[in-house]
Amino acid sequence: MARTKRFSAPWALTVWLGLSAALLTGCSTVSSTVGAMLEPEAVRPCPLIAPVGDAAKLTRFSGQGRDLTDVLFEAELTEVAGFCSYDGNLVQIESKVRFIASRGPADTARRAEFKYFVAVATRDKAIKGRNVFSTAVEFPGNTTRAATVEELEQEFTLAEGKSGEDYVIYVGFELTPDEVEFNRKQTK
Repeated sequence: MARTKRFSAPWALTVWLGLSAALLTGCSTVSSTVGAMLEPEAVRPCPLIAPVGDAAKLTRFSGQGRDLTDVLFEAELTEVAGFCSYDGNLVQIESKVRFIASRGPADTARRAEFKYFVAVATRDKAIKGRNVFSTAVEFPGNTTRAATVEELEQEFTLAEGKSGEDYVIYVGFELTPDEVEFNRKQTK
């Protein structure tokens, strides 16, 4: 199942409308006629799309117990991929985020519901915009493991003199402090 979610970074600036990205790069003579030749715009770099280490996994428990029998589900962000295009200084990004979930012994709903975030940041990790989304993985029949793919479309305006490679798109589960602590204990 894939759902498309569209959003703009809240800090995006107004886009200049009607401007073309074509560059006049040289002249050539064709059949004794001199004319301007337009070359395709050079490939511009996309922002890096990366999962956040401590927020790439989620174990959701029922109640206060932390025993294996208290696990509702475990989920993992397994893949992030995307591409971008430019319209002047506006970067448009289309990405896919894949989550895999495993049903736990405490689950009776046959469904893993969770939230995840997508944040635009500069390379020095200054967050410029952040959105939170909800999704769910269903466990039909006797299925105990399933996946969902979220399709995202976002756009933001580059700061003056910057390119896509100056930004990072971070993706991760929206975790409670207890869930973050649980993840950190698992990696020790």
